[in-house]
Amino acid sequence: MGKGKRQQTAQWVVFARSTLLAMGIYLLGLLLLALLLVNGTLPEKCAFPVTAVLCVLATACGGVWAARGTSLGPLPAALLVSAAFAGILVLVGLAAWERINWTGQGGVLLLCVLAGGLSAGVLGSRRGRRLKRKRK
Repeated sequence: MGKGKRQQTAQWVVFARSTLLAMGIYLLGLLLLALLLVNGTLPEKCAFPVTAVLCVLATACGGVWAARGTSLGPLPAALLVSAAFAGILVLVGLAAWERINWTGQGGVLLLCVLAGGLSAGVLGSRRGRRLKRKRK
């Protein structure tokens, strides 16, 4: 087999996979958090801060994967994943509780998702190519 060009994955597939990665990390983190809370390892007052950190980390991981896998710039790609992740959180919240307290913890979680997307956009830029030095 010859060395051919690698087939480019469609942009929407990369965004869907990145959003699913973010959701998977978030759900696994919540599962671990619930286990730690039930065992009494973590006090109940730590549940919301840990959930907020999970939002940032999950969105950052998904955003970095999207930023490195698309031809779109790193910041728009990461923000698109964070918008999709925030949309899923809002839809699940509205389906479960029919009302979200935007000025309380609900708004903070969405700001954490945005912060994760912004950090992924900054950190997810492609590495620069090394230039060959001319030998003297």
